[in-house]
Amino acid sequence: RRLAAVDAPALERLACSATLPDYLGGGQRTVASSRVLQVPRGSMVDVVFHATKPLVAAAVTLPAPGAAAGSEGAETIASLAAAAGPSPRAIAARIGPADGERTVVATFTDVDGLPNREPIAVVVVAVPDEPPQVAVRMRGISTAVTPAARIPLVGAVSDEHGLDSAAVSVAVKEGSTHTLPVERVRPGAAQAEFTDESPEVVALETLGLAPGGTIAVRLTARDGCALASGPNEGASDDWSLDVVAPETLMAMLEAREILLRRRFESVVSDLALSRERLATAAVGNPAADGEGDADFGADEAGGDGVALEVARLAAAAARAAGETAEIAESFRSIRAELDNNRMLTPELEDRLVTQIAEPLRAVATADLPALATAAKAAAPADRDALLGRVDAVLAKKRAVLDKMMEMETYNEVIEILRDVIRTQE
Repeated sequence: RRLAAVDAPALERLACSATLPDYLGGGQRTVASSRVLQVPRGSMVDVVFHATKPLVAAAVTLPAPGAAAGSEGAETIASLAAAAGPSPRAIAARIGPADGERTVVATFTDVDGLPNREPIAVVVVAVPDEPPQVAVRMRGISTAVTPAARIPLVGAVSDEHGLDSAAVSVAVKEGSTHTLPVERVRPGAAQAEFTDESPEVVALETLGLAPGGTIAVRLTARDGCALASGPNEGASDDWSLDVVAPETLMAMLEAREILLRRRFESVVSDLALSRERLATAAVGNPAADGEGDADFGADEAGGDGVALEVARLAAAAARAAGETAEIAESFRSIRAELDNNRMLTPELEDRLVTQIAEPLRAVATADLPALATAAKAAAPADRDALLGRVDAVLAKKRAVLDKMMEMETYNEVIEILRDVIRTQE
């Protein structure tokens, strides 16, 4: 008598595919084989367990949710028994519609009457349909709008399986809510982009708003999910805006201009102070201004006061470049806000952009960086040439500052005229 050792049957490979729900376009999708099978929620899942040996019996069961593999009371969803002809080596089963997590267990009995040693378990995980992603912001609008304003929205709306619709809601505090459809979001599209050149514009003029109220603006997008839970929604932030009269908004913007002018005065003063320190620094005697500079000490300057002030000038020019660029952009924002509220005139655009924002941007992107570079490379002997460069930059900055002062005087005159008109009324 001879004994032969044989192996118990085991899983050779697993094949899985998912039939998508109709709202996702239907059709089959191959699922990567692993012990965790991820499929879109609502899919019908087909799994095929391939054994290492011919089988005389096999079964696929679904344990109760939360029960361990091999526990009693499992539901049998597929089985096979010995049949005439070659013994099969695989068993197929269908599960679905997928929802949540379900464990699927396969058991084999081979032609030698041996069962598999351990239950063969895989987990089917239904991946929920996520809400649309809404990443948009207002452009050229701050905290207040006029009743005739246009609110540009820039950004993107997207969904992994496709969008269905989108709308902007304008809710009036203690009043009605207006819903404005976003026509550029097409059913089935994966994404809709709103660029600076082509924003989504929300027109308030047709809504009949009156000054003195408050509105909340929000963009909401829906997908095409047709499962029992219904469509998913994603929304932007809620933007709360005061509705004001044009003259009120103009006064707010004029106040912002004054703050920007004072900030720019400080930038000019800082650079001018660095220039004076360089002009009065003595060779071989580090400047003793009492401030203490953590970045530029006397040792680093080689004991030379001029070298120390040259290094400080380079840092001041770099700071001024960043500050000046921000101020230029702030003036452009004022221009955009006037335009979005239908208050921009050719005269205002000329002052804000041509006379202020563009010259500031030119100084911030060209003159000041060039001055900082020259200062970093300068030697003490180059002091006079460097002072000349600083004077040229300061002259440009002061010319813009003069335009700001003219604007402030102009605004004061306009406010006096407004007071006169109000008095006459």
